[in-house]
Amino acid sequence: MERKIYHYHCCTMRSFALKKLRFILLAFLLSAGVPLMAQEGFDSLRDQFMQIRSFEQVQNPSLKEPDATTILAGNFFDSQHNQEEFDELTAEVWSGFFELNFERDNDENFSRRLEILSAEGRRQSAALPPECVDHEQTPFTSHVKEAIEVNQARQKYYAGISRGATSKVSLFYTSLEYSLLPLTVFFDRWAQKFRKAGMPVLTDDFVSMSGISSPDKPLLRRGVLDRAGHRDLRKMLRAWQWKSGLAASRKDFLKVQLLAMNALHELRQMELRYQCNLSLTIHFVESVGLAARNADRLSHQYAKRTDNFYRAFIAIQISGVRLFSKIDLQAQPFHRAGIGIIVNDLPAIPFP
Repeated sequence: MERKIYHYHCCTMRSFALKKLRFILLAFLLSAGVPLMAQEGFDSLRDQFMQIRSFEQVQNPSLKEPDATTILAGNFFDSQHNQEEFDELTAEVWSGFFELNFERDNDENFSRRLEILSAEGRRQSAALPPECVDHEQTPFTSHVKEAIEVNQARQKYYAGISRGATSKVSLFYTSLEYSLLPLTVFFDRWAQKFRKAGMPVLTDDFVSMSGISSPDKPLLRRGVLDRAGHRDLRKMLRAWQWKSGLAASRKDFLKVQLLAMNALHELRQMELRYQCNLSLTIHFVESVGLAARNADRLSHQYAKRTDNFYRAFIAIQISGVRLFSKIDLQAQPFHRAGIGIIVNDLPAIPFP
C-alpha cells in the first residue's frame, strides 16, 4: 500500500514539475524577446507566400521570373534576420508588405494571402497559453489577442439574441484579427530592442479592452448607409489612406495627425447624416492619430531614432482601414435591430 502511495506521489510531483517547467520556459521565451511565432512557423509562413507564385507558374509555365509581389514578400521575410537597426529600407519594405496584404483588394491573390495569415495567426494563438501573454513585453500581440478573446466571448451573446444571424460578422472580424497576429510579433520583437535602449516604443499605443461597454448597452443610432453612403465612405477612406500613407512615408507625423482629425470629422458627420455607426473605422483612424502623436513625441526626444519603426507601425494600421471598415457595414443591419455588435466592443482611444 505504501509503495502505491509513493508511486502516485512521485507521478503527481513529476506532472506538476513538468507543467511548472513548461510555464517557466514560455515565460522565459517572452522575456528574452524571442518572437511568439516559432522558427518553424516563420519558415512555414514564408514558404506559403512563396508558393503562391510557384502555383501560378505551374498554371502558366511562361511565368519564369518572380513578380513584384513575390519579391516584396521575400524582402519582408529577409528583413527579419539579425538587423541592427530599423532603417529606412526596412520601413519601406514593411509598409509595402502591409499594403500588399491588407489594402490591394483588387489583387487576385489578396484573399489567399489573408487566409494564410489568418491560419497562421490561429495556430500561433493556440500554441501560446493566455497566462503567458505579457502585455509589457509584447503589447501589440497582447492587444490583438485580448480583442480576439473579447469578440469570441461576445459572439455567443450576439448570436443568441440574433438567432445566429450575427455569427458571420463575428467570424469575419476575428478572422481579420487573427491575420494580424503573425505580423504583430515582428513589431513586438523590434520594440523590445528600442525599450532595452531606453526608448519607450509601443508603451502608450494601445488601450485596454477592460473599459469597453456592456454588450447590451442601448444604441444611440440605428441607421444604415445607403448605396451612395457606401460609395462616399470608400472614396473618403481611399483618399485618406493615400494622403496619410504619403505623410507617414515622409515621417511627417504631425501631418498624419491632422489628416486623422479631418477624417474623424468626416466620419462623424457621416454618422450623423445617416444616423448610423462607423465605430471600427473610427477606431482605426483614432489609433493612427494616437500612434502619430506618440511617434512625433519620441522623434523629438530621441533624435528621430524611432521614426522608421513608427512609420511601419502607422502603415499597418492605415493599410487595414478600408478592409476593417467592411465590418461596420456588415454590422449596420443588426444595429437597426438594436444589437450593439462592434459599437459596444471597442475601447475609447484618447485622440485627438
